[in-house]
Amino acid sequence: MFLAFACVCLAASSQKSDGTFRSTMFPADPIGRWNVGLFGGIDRNTHVVDVGYATDMKYTPMGGATAGLSAGYHPVGWLTLRADLAWVQKNYRLDRDSYYVSFMYTESTNDYILLPLAAELSFGRTFRVVAHVGGYVGYWLSGKREGQSLSVSYLISGNDEDTFFEEDYAFDETRDNRLDAGLDFGVGMRLAVAKRFDVSVDMHWYYGLTDVQKSYMTNLNPRYNTTRALQFGIAYWLGKGNEKKNKGE
Repeated sequence: MFLAFACVCLAASSQKSDGTFRSTMFPADPIGRWNVGLFGGIDRNTHVVDVGYATDMKYTPMGGATAGLSAGYHPVGWLTLRADLAWVQKNYRLDRDSYYVSFMYTESTNDYILLPLAAELSFGRTFRVVAHVGGYVGYWLSGKREGQSLSVSYLISGNDEDTFFEEDYAFDETRDNRLDAGLDFGVGMRLAVAKRFDVSVDMHWYYGLTDVQKSYMTNLNPRYNTTRALQFGIAYWLGKGNEKKNKGE
């Protein structure tokens, strides 16, 4: 659907160009070399861990939110060097389901600050299709846990009341690795809505390469986060340039 929509828009924009492949597919030099913007959206995180023989443990993805600031440098019209400062939630749920216990679960909400750096290629003019690839570094800011667990009353009488909990996550310097790093790649669309403003929609994949736990004991299974984010943004062009050339005239 995304590619089909992009092709239709590119075909429509070609009706207004000078008819050459160069003017249709590749952007002219932008109004300025720099733009800055804001973005926000939703995400869905998968906590990747091999549970081994613990067949009663099941990790499932959870949704979250994302927001941040962006800055882009444009050496030429079709290339952007982009840096973001992003708040990203990496949430997940753990369910314990066995013959004896089926109500235990924990929902983990985790806030990260990320600094993605990427190269972005653009195709089109007023409407542009983009693809980007790069990497990111980040830091695990905070976390919360809530769910339902076993209680003393359950162990004695089978009563599962008063087993709900909600608490801030207490970091352990020996156990938790709060530094985060990985790959950032994705696709998106840009639409010029005024001389100096673009609106955008982007799909990001933040592919974690660092274990969220340290090697504090032997035989640990590594844990990683993979986050898919849908972000909507607006950007403003800085500086002055040849606006007529930017319109392809």
